This record gives sequence, C-alpha cells and structure tokens, in this order.
Amino acid sequence: MPRSDRQRFSIGYHLNSWDLTGQPLRPALEFLAKEGFGWFEILAFTSLSDQFVRKFMQLGDVAPPGVTTDTDILRRYALLSDAQSDLGIRLSSLYVNATFVNPVLWAYERDCLLTLARLLKGFGAPVLVLGGGPSEASGNPHGPEDYRAFCRALEDIGRRTADLGISTVYHPHLDTFVERRDQLDRMMDELDTRHAGLCIDPAHLAQTHSDPVDALRTYVSAVRYMHLKDTRVDDSLVGPERYAAFCELGAGVVDLAGLVDVLIEARYDGLAIVELDASQKTAEQSAQESIAYLRDTLGLALSPAAA
Repeated sequence: MPRSDRQRFSIGYHLNSWDLTGQPLRPALEFLAKEGFGWFEILAFTSLSDQFVRKFMQLGDVAPPGVTTDTDILRRYALLSDAQSDLGIRLSSLYVNATFVNPVLWAYERDCLLTLARLLKGFGAPVLVLGGGPSEASGNPHGPEDYRAFCRALEDIGRRTADLGISTVYHPHLDTFVERRDQLDRMMDELDTRHAGLCIDPAHLAQTHSDPVDALRTYVSAVRYMHLKDTRVDDSLVGPERYAAFCELGAGVVDLAGLVDVLIEARYDGLAIVELDASQKTAEQSAQESIAYLRDTLGLALSPAAA
C-alpha cells in the first residue's frame, strides 16, 4: 500500500527560500499554490526576533539592521491575507525567535508572541512555532534552573495560545537553547507537554549528529508540527557554512523515509512543512526537486484524502 493511502498529514512549504533572499513573495505564493500546496509558513520578522539572531546566532557578517515600520509589517501580513483569499493557500504558522530566559525582555517577548497568536487566529492558522533561547556556544549556562525558566516561558505562551485554539511548539535549531539530542531530552524531562509541544526539524538535529528519526519516535506524542528538511552534514563546516549545507529533500543524509514512517505509524494528522533556507539554485527549482522526491520516492501526497 502506498504511503499516501495511510498518510493523515498535509504538506506545506516554507517561504524562506524567497524571503531570506529578498525576492517578492506574491509570485512565490502563486508558484506554491500552482504546485498544489495548501499551506505555507513564514518568518514573523519581529525586531526582538532579529535582535536574538544578531546576538546569538553564528550567521557571519551581516549588514546594519534596517527599519521596519508598522506599515511595512502590516502590508506583509496583508500580502499573506490576499494569498489566502485569492489563491486558497493558507498560513500554517509564523516562526519567531525569543530569548525566553531574560527576565528584563520576557514581558516584551510575551506580548509580541501573544499578538502574533491573535494574528494567527485571524488567519485560521493552527500553530505558533517558537525558536531561540541562548545557546551554550554563546557562553550562556544551561543548568537546571535555566531549563526550568525556559520551559515555564514556553508553557506560559502555550496556555495563552490554547485559549485561541492555537498550539505552541518549540523548534530545536542550530544556535539556540536546544541544538542536540541531549539538550532535547533535558528539555522534555522538564516541559509540560499539555501546554507546549514540539516541532521536529530533522536537518538541524542531523547537523549535531543527533538521530532525528529516534528523536521523533521518542517524542512523537508531543509533536504537533513537523518540518521536512535535508542537509549534507560535514564536520568541517562552521558558522554560516552549516546553514549552507541545507539542501533539497533527498539530496542530503536525513532518513526522510524513516521519519515519514514514524509519522504514519503514529497516525500523525498535523502539518509537515518542507523547508530550505537560501537555495543554491532557484527557489522554484529546489521546491520542484523536493516535491518530486516526496511524490516519486516517498510516495506521499501534498494533500492526502485522509488529512
């Protein structure tokens, strides 16, 4: 029986490949809708999230920060609204970084996250994806008290978004509080998953030599959102080079078939979002290669009948 007959999750696509390289988003959304995607994810791009990236993430030399006005950000969300109305492709989530463990910043971060959740509610989007938290590599401690503070912040947001019918999930990611499997285990020992769940991104775990299939199998009951992402792992890569190792589905080392089988066995019925950061080709070509791998090699459907 093909996997698509047992598949209960729909597949969307992340706008990173266009967004991070400054390309217009309307043509990207038109392209994704034409390819058959019903869902898309996008970065929230708040100033606090941008500050986190500049302070904690190893992304190399970056230009001075620009100024995003309230008009800029509202027009960005209007574009997403138009895509939903005109093209029938829906916003699945916003991804946003926060620090979580800085008590001076937390009130500001919490208010921004709750406002984003209200926006998601208006879109009918089901999930708020959180990333961030200071990494060990940035010189910040990861003691028991840090895990407690980190998880209490996630649970605080999760309780509040649940009132809106939105799931809060945390995304382990390079250069953040949770990068490796041992850190994920420590977080999951502390986290109350009634209030906050997981988004597993296999490429980020693979970059730290963690086994994403085993992580998914262990914590699948807490997984309420998935990223499908591949990478070419090379220990000689450092800093921003690690992000350049991300690649089209099937072009790297991630056991994507193993991941999909865990999801199918668990009857996972959430969303799975294909993601690639800045494509080494064109964003459209990379997307089409990943779609072909999903359909022809993995035997999946973008919108299966059982979803």
